[in-house]
Amino acid sequence: MIGGSIPKLLQEAGEIKKALEKISATLPAGISAAEMGAKIIALENVISEIDSVNADRTRLINSKGDQAGTLSDFIVQVRLAVKAVCGPDSSEYEMVGGTRASDRKKPKKKSGETE
Repeated sequence: MIGGSIPKLLQEAGEIKKALEKISATLPAGISAAEMGAKIIALENVISEIDSVNADRTRLINSKGDQAGTLSDFIVQVRLAVKAVCGPDSSEYEMVGGTRASDRKKPKKKSGETE
């Protein structure tokens, strides 16, 4: 892994590429402005692809949240419909995840209250 940021690395590589274009000395094989340019373009292409994938991922995450909200709302509607049609103490209401009225904890009187 490199130290520093990618934009800084690309800027530095661009400056070195310009310098390599001006250097007339014979450098070892594979060390050239053209090779530097190819490596810069390769990195920029990967960055572009990552940005595209991240945008798709963000879109899918947002869609997942929307779909989860829709499903949650529908579950509430189903429970309310079953409660309205079958009653709040029915086994059908319990089957769809509701708590039957007879299973609810009875409220207790607060201490210190008089009857």
